[in-house]
Amino acid sequence: MEVIIYGKDNCTDCNKSKLLCQMQSIAFQYLSVGQDISIEELQAKVGQPVRSLPQTFIKRNGTLDYVGSYDALRRTLQETTAMC
Repeated sequence: MEVIIYGKDNCTDCNKSKLLCQMQSIAFQYLSVGQDISIEELQAKVGQPVRSLPQTFIKRNGTLDYVGSYDALRRTLQETTAMC
């Protein structure tokens, strides 16, 4: 499993998402909106207008699933851990 985080500098929830992955020893990729990807490209990936960051995805078994915000990532990781 790998988490992909789309965020920006000085974003509290973006930093919390990275820290959450680090604390749980989960591999993650961080991409900066405006540098690594445009907001238009991110909106196309998400499939809806993006109004906040971070936007996160989880890649498992070759499948990329949209998760959403920091809170959604935290909930998803808690559910995943509970299943193991």
